[in-house]
Amino acid sequence: MPVTTESSGAAGPDPYDVGELRANLRQADPGVLVAVLAQLTGDPAVADRFAPKITHVPDPPEQAGVTDPETAAQLVDEIVTALRTPRRADAVPADDLDLFARVAPVALGGEVGPEYLGLLLEQGGFQPSQPVLPRTAKLPAGFRVVIIGAGIAGITAALACADASIEYQIIERNDEVGGTWYTTRYPGIGVDTPSAYYSLSRDINGDWSSYYPQGAEYQAYLVSVADKNDLRKHTRFGTEVEALWWQERRRQWQIHSVGPDGTRDVSYANVVIPAAGYLNRPRWPELAGRETFSGISIHSAHWDPELDLTGKRVAIIGAGCTAVQIVDACVDQVAHLTVFQRQPHWVAPRRRASDDVPAYQRWLGTRLPYYANWIRLKSYWGTADNNYPVILHDPQWAAEHLSVSPANDVLLRMCLDYIDRVFGAGSELARKVTPDFAPYGKRIIRDPGGYYAALAREHVDVEAREPARVNQAGIVTADGRQIDLDVIIYATGYYLDFLSTVDIRGRDGKKLTDEWGDAPRAYRGGMVPGFPNMFISSAPNYSPGHGAGHNFGVEVMVHYVMECLQLMALRRATTVEVTQRAYEEYVADIDALMAGTVWCHTPSAHTYYRSGGGRIVTAFPYRLVDFWRDHRAPSEEDLELR
Repeated sequence: MPVTTESSGAAGPDPYDVGELRANLRQADPGVLVAVLAQLTGDPAVADRFAPKITHVPDPPEQAGVTDPETAAQLVDEIVTALRTPRRADAVPADDLDLFARVAPVALGGEVGPEYLGLLLEQGGFQPSQPVLPRTAKLPAGFRVVIIGAGIAGITAALACADASIEYQIIERNDEVGGTWYTTRYPGIGVDTPSAYYSLSRDINGDWSSYYPQGAEYQAYLVSVADKNDLRKHTRFGTEVEALWWQERRRQWQIHSVGPDGTRDVSYANVVIPAAGYLNRPRWPELAGRETFSGISIHSAHWDPELDLTGKRVAIIGAGCTAVQIVDACVDQVAHLTVFQRQPHWVAPRRRASDDVPAYQRWLGTRLPYYANWIRLKSYWGTADNNYPVILHDPQWAAEHLSVSPANDVLLRMCLDYIDRVFGAGSELARKVTPDFAPYGKRIIRDPGGYYAALAREHVDVEAREPARVNQAGIVTADGRQIDLDVIIYATGYYLDFLSTVDIRGRDGKKLTDEWGDAPRAYRGGMVPGFPNMFISSAPNYSPGHGAGHNFGVEVMVHYVMECLQLMALRRATTVEVTQRAYEEYVADIDALMAGTVWCHTPSAHTYYRSGGGRIVTAFPYRLVDFWRDHRAPSEEDLELR
């Protein structure tokens, strides 16, 4: 059986072959092994002994530790010994702040400022999210939270409620957990955030098969989390929430839902946490004649697993992440492929020769205590706040460059070099795939490994404009050419829906859609004045735009929500609501900082980050550490408790 953090260092029979352990340790990053050894032994001096012997070399986007053979062998010997030796009575805990501060730079390959230590301890899974407010009061009996959606956000909220012994229920429209990863099944669908990081900090998976796994593997992870924590018994599957109406007399939300058999139901909750995401409703392009096509038309969001593209003449409309993954997956099957792009994206090359996680890393990740935690942190650190300068706008630089800053220009040059290597500098294809805006103006796309190469294949054409119209035989291009087709794939994304499909009415019947109009906005925790006891997980400006992943924003928000609920308990309040003043000041601060980012200086980029009203509504403009710090506990002066 694998060693766990609880059993590490315990005397007893070896749980695995020592020879196999040594063989795998010899291949591991020595910087990570120093951190593991220090935590296994609880001896901070380990860092002092080994740190001078560890250097780091670029292994983009991370830093890889290297050392001499003698030091590497010594590390292996000492880890084997530590695993077979009881911990000393004076050993410091693995999450000791001083110990962590001494080993983190050795493992991560660079300076780690004090402001980051708490965040890294939490995101590394070394300790759970730490409560800030005293837990000296409890919410009243019968206090109930309803979570809408069972994707990663809903799962995270449910686990937090369970930890706090708060009664909760999840309402999920599908018949399984997973959200997007359950419903979206097009060929090639995959995670474009590193798998080592894109998970819950409380449930780290050390056995990912790929650095960027396919959707089915990530869905299996979410199912396993739900099953291990018995979330299904708290979930109403196949149930759609139609309306949320605040009932002032009851001080509760009235929830109108429709079950799988069409039966309508009304229930109540003290708190609601909408966690259904904002990219759920597929967007079909307004193309004349779309319904007349005699072949197969399919949207990527509603993929038919029985569809066989072998030998077919296929067109794909779209050039975003979904289209990239589909093209990469199906190019070898089709007889001919035409890619219609409205606008090119910046595409980053795959950094590794293969996305397969090495066997030694998977072996250690499931057996060696703390190893998977550090691999997760290295993955996070490589593209976290170290990447923040890339999104900042330098007016002097931007006046003379396509990029918006020197840091942004480094990424631009990397992407341009990739274009030139694949298509040839100045070629027609190179011109077609080169954007006219700075990187990060719209979401950067990672090439799964074969997208650009696919565009250069003989049986693939790239149309740099949208189709003019569709007819029975296929597509007519903007310049009047007829392309006969068997299949048209619409990889045209989703409508940006911030709960617009749910009838949400707060105090005095105030509608959330009226409050937001075409510029959704929210305070911390997804709070909006006039909508008490509602925490919108899929709130505006809650997605990291320069690093980390969706899971980071979710965990930070859920921590904040739990602190707000604890504040209610301490003040014996039945409702909590952000004040109008705090709401407006918070939104103004976001917009002011956003004005200094790439998103507000690339107007030609067609991006879902920008609402119909022109406001950047998905990303936040803060460093990750600032965002994390500001969500540690609520500012009571910003809230109205009744």
